[in-house]
Amino acid sequence: MHHKTTILVAPALQNSSCTHPRYSQASFLSLLGLGDVLQALIVFLLTVGVLAANVLLIVVINSRRYSKYIHSQPRYLLTSLACNDLAMGLLVTPFAIVPSLRHCWPYGELVCQIQALLRGAISQQSAVILICMAMDRYLCMLHPARYHKHSSKKGCVAIISMTWIMSVTLFSILVLPRGGYYFNPTGMMACEPFYTRASIRILAACGFYFPTTMILMYCYGSAFHVNKLRLKKSGCSTIASPDDYGGTSIEKLVTQERRLSTTASRTMAAMSLGFIVLVTPWTIQEVVAACTGSRAPAALDFLATWLALSNSFWNPFLYWLLNNNFRRISRELLFSRLFCRKSKEPKSHQQHCCSNSSSGAFTHTQGCDLEGLSEKYWGEILERTLSSSSLQALQRAYSHPRMERCNGLQEMKVFDTAVPDL
Repeated sequence: MHHKTTILVAPALQNSSCTHPRYSQASFLSLLGLGDVLQALIVFLLTVGVLAANVLLIVVINSRRYSKYIHSQPRYLLTSLACNDLAMGLLVTPFAIVPSLRHCWPYGELVCQIQALLRGAISQQSAVILICMAMDRYLCMLHPARYHKHSSKKGCVAIISMTWIMSVTLFSILVLPRGGYYFNPTGMMACEPFYTRASIRILAACGFYFPTTMILMYCYGSAFHVNKLRLKKSGCSTIASPDDYGGTSIEKLVTQERRLSTTASRTMAAMSLGFIVLVTPWTIQEVVAACTGSRAPAALDFLATWLALSNSFWNPFLYWLLNNNFRRISRELLFSRLFCRKSKEPKSHQQHCCSNSSSGAFTHTQGCDLEGLSEKYWGEILERTLSSSSLQALQRAYSHPRMERCNGLQEMKVFDTAVPDL
């Protein structure tokens, strides 16, 4: 039996334009209520928060002071995500302030079309960047040797550029034809892509949400599980000759590298979890509305839509909340740039950085350099450390008869997954 496919037609923008006779100045003032002012205030505050938070994130993570705490690939990915969120707060959300008060579109058809394109492309690109971040952390924590050997700035920039082109191309095909966009007066309070079939709308919502969620949960879940097992394994073995310079230096470098990787992974995992929590209500609403052929209540539509859009603010906020070095450097930059004075660094941080190591192999200055390892010098330091004499000393330390046994198996390769192959 053949079923006819229902083709939906986008509402004419002229009927929702503020130049239409029914949207006169008198009717606007008479219909303006407390709910409209509250919605406009929410949109305005969220826009300001998105702009300020993402500008701060971009400036700090690309500063010279913060470069020692982050590798180039996660820095590029975080910068790309922050630029997407900044574009959302600069080119999409501000255009919803006036329509939330007047319930009409005052900016013309071309602006509506461009905004609908940006609304879909930026959101999809942000989801793809979250996937790239999860895969980056997965490779860094499970295969650190391959990660540091094959990671490159050019490759990361190429992937980001390719995903941008794909997202813009996809939504250009959907939005640019006439009837591919419409003014949403209840949820977005602005223009959005319009899908001519309910199946395409369901596919767009599910394709945006479910693949992203599954990849994020798998990558971060596997990475933290393996990292937990690795910490237990390394805790079961002790090296009997801590005075060997080679073994101690390798241990210190590997510990520092793992600490930075784990901190970055936890922060990015929290950002991914925030995405899942905030976008879930909007996805459910889209699927239910497409399946039933109805519209959600105006208040529910507004809350679900702008809760999902608030992800552009929560990404930098979670990064600031969970990263102590980011908070400290943010305060330093704000004091030095805005108030033209230097921020006094806490003594606890100085003592932690410059305290003498218990081992005789590391002096006062080397301890500071170890805490301030920059990714630029990581390969050079590791290469010098893994000289022939250091490897021989490490081999003697591993073959010492006093090494403890864990679960009946002698731990001979504590750092086999953390030290790159020569």
